[in-house]
Amino acid sequence: MVRRINLITLCCILFAATAAHSQTPPEVLARGAKYVALGSSFAAGPGISEQLGTCGRSDHNYSNLVATALNLTLTVVSCNGATIDNIRNTLQRDLPPQIDAVSPDTALVTVTIGGNDINFTSSTFACSGTAADEHCTANLDQAAINNELGQLPDELGAMLDDIKAKAPQAIIVLVTYPRVFPVDAANCSELELSVEDTAYLADLGQKLEDAFVSVTSSRQILIAEAYAQAAGHGPCAPPAERWVNGANIADAGIRYHPTAEGHSEMARLVLAALGVN
Repeated sequence: MVRRINLITLCCILFAATAAHSQTPPEVLARGAKYVALGSSFAAGPGISEQLGTCGRSDHNYSNLVATALNLTLTVVSCNGATIDNIRNTLQRDLPPQIDAVSPDTALVTVTIGGNDINFTSSTFACSGTAADEHCTANLDQAAINNELGQLPDELGAMLDDIKAKAPQAIIVLVTYPRVFPVDAANCSELELSVEDTAYLADLGQKLEDAFVSVTSSRQILIAEAYAQAAGHGPCAPPAERWVNGANIADAGIRYHPTAEGHSEMARLVLAALGVN
């Protein structure tokens, strides 16, 4: 879906500083420059108004907010359930690989992906609501998950290299998953998980974050650190301060996914990574 987004009052939400203190975006991101948004449901924005009819894409997901703030021409191909292969080379249902939207004239690419490759969200869904003395994660195929975790840095790296090959001049920003499980998550009823399951899933989320940090450290790729910055804004926070829903929906979105506030904050972090205050 391609749409041209005009600069509107949303800029006031995204920027706390006044225009006099704002930096201009990199020269390559001139007004109207092409921006392609890749990723899974954490990028698409399921449950957040207004939904655009397919793949859980919202017109207020972080990519739309960034495009509005910088007056870029946006192509959104993020999709619920997407994996790294669905970006690189594999159909998702009847949808072509997301990377097909990237072209040599693309100036900016953002991507949030990898959680579905290691069954992160699906495992959380599967275990939510189990009794406090049950150990749902013991029934998961942890060997397969560990195998995928071992391959994740290389797979992410290959994907980023593919994007760079298609758009050599593009700025690429890897946007990490906001942290779902805070340190004291075992005491948070909003998660509806046992202590053991919470600990396992929290560790899985940390390993996903570690893969993002590792793969960007060896490449000229920017990172928008939603995971690190989301401390205190997870499902256990007061509803108005949540970047991520728990088992119950705080304001918008779906379970265990970013809220509307979360997408606003992810957009702010992308802009900060680009040097825009």
